[in-house]
Amino acid sequence: MRYVANILLIIFIATQAFASHRVTPVVEAIRKFENTVVNIRTEKIVRQQFNPFFNDPFFDNFFGFNRAYKTQSLGSGFFVKKNGIIVTNYHVTKAANKIFVILNNGKQYNAEIVGSDKVLDLAVLKIKSDESFPVANLGDSNNLYLGETVIAMGNPFGLNSSVTTGVIGSTRRILKVDEGFSVFIQTDALINPGNSGGPLINLDSEVIGINTAIYREAQGIGFSIPVNVLKRVLSDFLKYGYIRKSYTGFQTGGTQDGLKITSIRADSPAEKTGLKKNDIIVQIEGIPVRSKKALKYILRSYPPETTIDIVVNRNKDQLKRSLKLEEFPENYGLEYLKKEFGLVFTGKTSLITVKSTSIPSYIKKGDALISVNNKEINRLSDLNNIVVNNLGGEIVMTLHRGNNTFKIKLEI
Repeated sequence: MRYVANILLIIFIATQAFASHRVTPVVEAIRKFENTVVNIRTEKIVRQQFNPFFNDPFFDNFFGFNRAYKTQSLGSGFFVKKNGIIVTNYHVTKAANKIFVILNNGKQYNAEIVGSDKVLDLAVLKIKSDESFPVANLGDSNNLYLGETVIAMGNPFGLNSSVTTGVIGSTRRILKVDEGFSVFIQTDALINPGNSGGPLINLDSEVIGINTAIYREAQGIGFSIPVNVLKRVLSDFLKYGYIRKSYTGFQTGGTQDGLKITSIRADSPAEKTGLKKNDIIVQIEGIPVRSKKALKYILRSYPPETTIDIVVNRNKDQLKRSLKLEEFPENYGLEYLKKEFGLVFTGKTSLITVKSTSIPSYIKKGDALISVNNKEINRLSDLNNIVVNNLGGEIVMTLHRGNNTFKIKLEI
């Protein structure tokens, strides 16, 4: 009898040892984290104009029809606040008419967008519920190791978590995406579209990145937005619904040597920190800066009141300065249009017209401003905000003159 008991004890111990051997650090990290990951399903109404006569334009005025149909997309996200605040990608919720969030247990909620940003590809959602939800721990994406094991998590179907594992191949991979500029964590953990917006975690169950599947040309490589970007801008999303634009006080122009500072405004952050006209910007926060798009991306991820380290070349010297960012001065966008293009607008209600301009071959005094970047302009503050938010890029103005409506593109 004792012999049988000993045999059973040995079998029990061996079974437990085998089971514990299967519970690797990866398994433990997933177990601790998986309930914070959610599925995000969106519905979009797409409208398409057509006519039944072989799309002949002649019949559009007589028999044109608008056809509307519903499309759906899937993505992932994760909780960052107990009251149901979720982080995902901008492209997951872009143009969504309805947003649904599904938890691991299959429970579904309606959600709304708190704020989103196309440049950073981030969106913040809020579940319509008074419940308390498990929250993800946010790590430090400045404290990563090449070769470190990471886990890309998602919930593409709303039933349970989907995971892939890999190692960090680059802590700061610079890519041009959709004619823009982005900095990612690069891993060999595969990220499919359904996992886009989900977390990239380390073995301590901390979020170190937000997965994105927008760069599909890469084979066998995954990219994630560094979590420190989210940590810097999350409070702006929650307080304002958008990321405030940071003001440096300098203007730039491209040269063969890099991005040159062409002017510095008096009493601006740039002047206070000792930057000078003709300085060549080399890098900001360790990221090489060779274009206005790179500058726009970096400044977008650092809201006002934050401080950035900037390295410039001045003559034969390389200098490092700490620059504290500020909010833009009032009416800066309107002043910029006046200074750069001689454009002055007037109007207090829905009619905004050109008062004067130094580019008369395109725009004339009295032209009515209808919209900018497809956004209706009802007051001068609307125009000011759009200009400020698009500095370093371009704006497209729609104007009306007599019986004609036309568009003008300005590089700003």
